[in-house]
Amino acid sequence: MSKLKSTYLQFGYNIPLLIAFFLPFGINHAILIMIWALSFFAFDNVKQGFKNVFSNKWSYVLLAFFLIHALGYFFSVDKSDALNAIEIKLGFLAFPILVFSSRFNEVQIKKIIISFVSGCVLATVICLFRAFYLYFFEDVNAFFYSDFNFFLHPSYFAMYLVFAQLIVMLFYPTWLSHLAYLNIKIGFISFLLLFATFLCSSKMGLITAFILIPTALFVILYKNGYKKLIVGSLVIFVLGLFLSFKFLPQPFERIKVAFKVTASAEKIDKTDAESTAVRILIWKESVKLINSNFWFGTTAGDANDKLIEAYEKEGLTGALIKKLNAHNQFLQTFIGTGIFGFVLLLLMTFGTLIYGFVKGNYILVLFSVLMIFNFLVESMLQAQAGFIFFVFFFCILTHYNFHKLNKTS
Repeated sequence: MSKLKSTYLQFGYNIPLLIAFFLPFGINHAILIMIWALSFFAFDNVKQGFKNVFSNKWSYVLLAFFLIHALGYFFSVDKSDALNAIEIKLGFLAFPILVFSSRFNEVQIKKIIISFVSGCVLATVICLFRAFYLYFFEDVNAFFYSDFNFFLHPSYFAMYLVFAQLIVMLFYPTWLSHLAYLNIKIGFISFLLLFATFLCSSKMGLITAFILIPTALFVILYKNGYKKLIVGSLVIFVLGLFLSFKFLPQPFERIKVAFKVTASAEKIDKTDAESTAVRILIWKESVKLINSNFWFGTTAGDANDKLIEAYEKEGLTGALIKKLNAHNQFLQTFIGTGIFGFVLLLLMTFGTLIYGFVKGNYILVLFSVLMIFNFLVESMLQAQAGFIFFVFFFCILTHYNFHKLNKTS
């Protein structure tokens, strides 16, 4: 029995590697999470595990966020959507228990992080091969936006790629220092990930890449005493950005158009459902709903129904036909759960940003900024690709001291 227990626990510890690796492929992780939970409840020390869970203060924030959504079911008119909201938010219950109770060592944590980067690299290579094949053999241009990535929506894939790029920059030089030609390998992976981010043509993906990658570069050079290289490195980055504008205009064109229409909200086409400009009108309706449901919200199950009613009233036919959500996670959460859920979401974003600074956990800081920016333009926690990525890495990054891990090879 002890051998079976050891084997099953080891298998359970490998599940996070699979979850991390397959995230960029948009695969449903429900079965993997169930197997991980089964290994915990069947063979692990459950009592000690729960002690570990509740010794981590972040578990209370995550579990409270799930509980608010669960309680909303009893007050929702649309029970079907309410149940769906609970199912989507189950990760806020499962991942704190599974991650915070686990006794991962440094090697296992590094493997999980590297597994995610490996998945991003493989997904990128597959997308590139497909794009080249379609271009040369079928005369189809599949190099940009949703045509490029067929695993996930470009916004989610670009977010993954930016995070993977930050991991490579911050950790690979120390974690993989034993590898030959390491600098060449890091340079190639970084170029590949950044190039794929451009091809995704996600507006927020490009914006976060332009902000966070130079920031990570500054941190690396400053911490390692290469202060004289900071200016030179930033000049090279700006030059690369200029050349990208010159030779890859398509991704930046979407940003230019977004800024133009944002400056003149009265000219927005209300029949459109895809443009950034329409989101301005959606956000205005979202704020109205918040003002009338400030304390307890509409419940997560009724949030979209209320938005759809508002679209119909204001003549937003594009948003109405597509049944769009708030396209802003902060607003979406405030509409559905009121001020209490909104405060919890602020703790999970801005709270971890401050916590990361205090602990010297720079990857947590950058992860928090990445999520805050993406939450401003997408309701990311309403889709599996968003909430699993967020909750999984939130638990990993808050539970383990990455400041210490980065000092060990």
